Amino acid sequence: MNKYQEYLLSHIKDNGKGTFLFSDCAPVGKSCKDDTYGCYDKKTNFFTIKQDQDITKTIYELAISKSKCPFIDSVQVKTNNTYIDIPISKDTTTTQTNMSRAGMLRAKGSGEDQFVIAVDFNDRIDAIRLKFIKNIADDLEIKIAYQEADKQAYAERQEVLRKENTLKRAAIKHSVGESLVNIYFQPCADNYDHSEISLFIPEKTEIIKVGGRYGLVNRENVLSWAVIMKATVENGIFFKSITGLAYGRYAYVVKQFDKENNLLIETDHIEFYIRPKQQPIVEQGNIVVI
Repeated sequence: MNKYQEYLLSHIKDNGKGTFLFSDCAPVGKSCKDDTYGCYDKKTNFFTIKQDQDITKTIYELAISKSKCPFIDSVQVKTNNTYIDIPISKDTTTTQTNMSRAGMLRAKGSGEDQFVIAVDFNDRIDAIRLKFIKNIADDLEIKIAYQEADKQAYAERQEVLRKENTLKRAAIKHSVGESLVNIYFQPCADNYDHSEISLFIPEKTEIIKVGGRYGLVNRENVLSWAVIMKATVENGIFFKSITGLAYGRYAYVVKQFDKENNLLIETDHIEFYIRPKQQPIVEQGNIVVI
């Protein structure tokens, strides 16, 4: 960028922080006036488009306001050594104006004249060229770089959401009696076929100190569980009753499968206790009889 180009761009009116000459830079359908989705590096003359964490968002729009950049006469995008003109938008709707390897180049109205450039991660442009009014400065070509989102992190987030939604649909819960536990559930998916329920007791534990109302107290923490029972529950039955349990601490795990025995969902260890039935408390004056 030479000193004349730099001088002109330093006079952009009221632009968002870090967005260079663009009054808006965001995924299609959104608006963002800071550097969340894009930033300019003066040393390399690159404008970097930063992809949202949602990797399905692949098309981003850069807007150049005519009122804020009155010294810009026209805008072009470069792809495969070909330059394509970007029209000025004057209406209030988004319409397709050109189709090429540069992706969808669209004019989007927002109550003022502007150039709107669509940048597609799947069909990339190489650069944006600015032409100044009356040739008061040389054309400025800004190279475009692409910062892709972390696909693995996105996949992990989607898997967490999938499991949360599947668990919600499965609606797993339980109730306990003096020597039994009843486990209730629903199919977690349309292709559900059967469930497997495993019952556990603590195998290895440790005593840890935790904060209580009146200071530190001891709490038993389970380090590992030992399975003591497994049962298959066929389709059409959506509960399992386990009887004959002694007093103590237990946990169960619910797995659900399709007809091909593919695992649909597996819960963490869900804990419960079997305790002696508490006797009713009867108050007689100031005397409590148990």
